[in-house]
Amino acid sequence: MKSKLGIHIGFLACICFLVAQFGGLIPLILLAGYILLCEENYFLRMSALKAVLIVLTASVLSALCTLIPDVLFNLFDKISRIFGAETYFNNLKAVSKIDQIFSFLAWLVSICKLLLLLALAFLAVKIKTLPVPFVDKLYDKYCDAQKDNE
Repeated sequence: MKSKLGIHIGFLACICFLVAQFGGLIPLILLAGYILLCEENYFLRMSALKAVLIVLTASVLSALCTLIPDVLFNLFDKISRIFGAETYFNNLKAVSKIDQIFSFLAWLVSICKLLLLLALAFLAVKIKTLPVPFVDKLYDKYCDAQKDNE
């Protein structure tokens, strides 16, 4: 089965997952936007949505992993200064350990994203997929509902 571009559906879905990992956010949004607006194949549309939501979820989780320690330590520093303590959290060993833990979590999120997108790209060539529950529920709820209304 071919898409409107004349490319095999599995290959186009594979390209979408590879662009999600290696191409950047703007090319992914352009490709996924084309697929969601112009293509009618369920597998292809689901693949585009999975690629976008996996990248966005991983980006948010990575940002939280880098933001949480900074916010917490600044908050504790401000509170300690209010009560007259001159303890600076930036010099403590515990702070560096907590920073290392959150850096490791951010790295783990990026590795999981890489493995998931590569597995989905490999399976897409065979027109198979892995279930990603939150994406599948979103697609079935909103995209199929729009199809029924047309």
